[in-house]
This record gives sequence, C-alpha cells and structure tokens, in this order.
Amino acid sequence: MLHQDERTISSRSDEWWTPHELFWFLVDLYHFLPMLDICATEANSLRNLFFTKKDNALKRIWMIGKKKRKCWCNPPNSKMKYFLKQAFEMWDKYRIQTMMVVPLNIQSSINYWKYVQRPMEKGERIMVRPIEGRKKFLFKGRDKGTSINGYCVVIFGRRNRFMLG
Repeated sequence: MLHQDERTISSRSDEWWTPHELFWFLVDLYHFLPMLDICATEANSLRNLFFTKKDNALKRIWMIGKKKRKCWCNPPNSKMKYFLKQAFEMWDKYRIQTMMVVPLNIQSSINYWKYVQRPMEKGERIMVRPIEGRKKFLFKGRDKGTSINGYCVVIFGRRNRFMLG
C-alpha cells in the first residue's frame, strides 16, 4: 500500500523554505525576478521586501505602497488552495505577476482547476511548467533531503509557452 507509514512532524509542517539555489535557478530559467516574497519570515525571505504571517498575504493586495512588483510565493502546504486563489485574483484584478512553486499533486484539486487550469485554457496569461527532478526544500532552514513530491512552477502573468535556448 502507498503511504503506509505515519507522516513525520516535519512533513505535516508549513515551515518548509525554498533554498536560494532553487529560487535563483527558476529566476534565471524563466527570466522572472520577483521583488516581493509573499510567504516569508525574517529568517527565510528570499527578497528584501516580504510579507510575514502577521502581514497576512491572503487578506491584502500584494503591493508595497502603490507600486506593483513581481511576487514570489512558496505557499504553506496547509493554505495552498487559498494562495492559488489569491494569486489568480491578484493577476485578474490588479495584473500583479506571481511565480509560485507548488506540488504536482495539487493539479487534481478543485482550486487548481478553478484558478489555474480553466483560466489558462481560456487564454488567461498563466504558465505552468514542471520542475525537473526531485528538489530539496529546507525544514526551518535545515536540509532534510530530497522531497518525495514533484513540483511545478505556476506563473500568473505569463503565457503557457516556453522555449529553452
């Protein structure tokens, strides 16, 4: 049977950080430099501008002042569906571009279909690309090995066509 073992405390946690190497790899690959990290702490922010839990990115517009900035989002697993919705709404209402990294298994969820897949199929500027291989995320800043999940990048504000080269 699949998933016979009880999940570890760390696997149930929302305290998974994006390694700098993965962030900069995606920035370079997609020529997309976010200036605002919307799911961060002082310790794990990848950008100088960031929102913390206290700032509550789910209840605000993803801007600092009146300036639109490209955003980065590695959402907490427990709130994934809410961040997919919020990222879509930030693009749809305000044209705020966001790069998200999400597990591939999210693609069967209702919110993924509602806020990513269907709008993309209707021509909305949303790009989805798998990330090759299994990636390491950091648990509270510490390397816990390679993830058992595959991940993809979702970019709101980018066409779903991409050519390397």
